[in-house]
Amino acid sequence: MRSWLVCLAALLLVACAEFPPQPEIALTLGPPLQRFSAEGRISLRQGERRDHLRFRWQHVPESDVVLLMSPLGQGLAELTRDASGARLMQPNQTVIVADTLPQLAQRVFGAPLPLEAMAEWMRGARPALSGEVDGWRMVISDTSEFRLSRLLRVMEASREDVELKLIVDDWDVPE
Repeated sequence: MRSWLVCLAALLLVACAEFPPQPEIALTLGPPLQRFSAEGRISLRQGERRDHLRFRWQHVPESDVVLLMSPLGQGLAELTRDASGARLMQPNQTVIVADTLPQLAQRVFGAPLPLEAMAEWMRGARPALSGEVDGWRMVISDTSEFRLSRLLRVMEASREDVELKLIVDDWDVPE
């Protein structure tokens, strides 16, 4: 009986013992995707103004096409980038053209949004979960695994009085 009590006491002590904490694995994005489609939401705050949009982003090495929609899904604008430059097309509006995405953002929003860096983070070519680009503080606050890649789920960018939050709800990555 005594040996049985000793075994029970030993089991209780082992059950109450704390295991040493496991080292955290440093998460990074990647490996980089060559092609993807992503859908999600964007929130943009500039001073007192707030805009909420949905997006559908298609990326191939030669180009990006981003369809911006109202929260209910109505198409509002299409942003494209390819070897000839960047363009913003809106219904019944003149097409706005620029050499680069930041130049286009400057013309449209009055601020050079870090769109090229965001595209690199979207496809996992910038593996760090935070960084600074042209004065913008970028933070990936949530990620998800898709097949063999770690992709961003939530990205936040801020600079002065502008805050941008991008949430990816759905990824499609061709095999």
